Amino acid sequence: MLCQQQLYKLYYPDMIKICYRYAGDTDGAGTIYNNAMLKVFKNIRNYIDEGKLTAWIKTIVINCSIDFCKKKNIFKQSVPYIPEDEVILLPEAFNRLSGKEIQELIAQLPAATATVFNLYVYEGYTHKQIAELLGISDGTSKWHVSDAKKLLKTKLAQTSQTETKTNEAG
Repeated sequence: MLCQQQLYKLYYPDMIKICYRYAGDTDGAGTIYNNAMLKVFKNIRNYIDEGKLTAWIKTIVINCSIDFCKKKNIFKQSVPYIPEDEVILLPEAFNRLSGKEIQELIAQLPAATATVFNLYVYEGYTHKQIAELLGISDGTSKWHVSDAKKLLKTKLAQTSQTETKTNEAG
């Protein structure tokens, strides 16, 4: 059986990244991580070695992240989803940015929008699953993802314009 120090060394880098995606700052990420690891250590004896330990721990971290977002009341109001032209972010738009820069852009999104976007894009949840997890409607989940795409597209365009001006000046 793994001891606490081994678990920490093995899983800290990956799990703290997940926490940061949802919290948006280091203090919140630390809070989420500590709560998640407390649950892991309290329940490790219940873990049955049928699957991957990493997946089990990641599920706990994501659930603690969702609980953290709910406690912050970032989903106070429901937003109706009105279908409009779907915003498409082409993969090439992200090629000129590092993973850290992309995460910084996502962290600048409104908290509720960033949370739904992370669940949808990074974790692969459906809008129905997100709605159930967060206590919002499917339409609100869709709206947040659509809004995130619009905001990210604008931020990427601004980044591109800044790079072009810098390159022309240099």
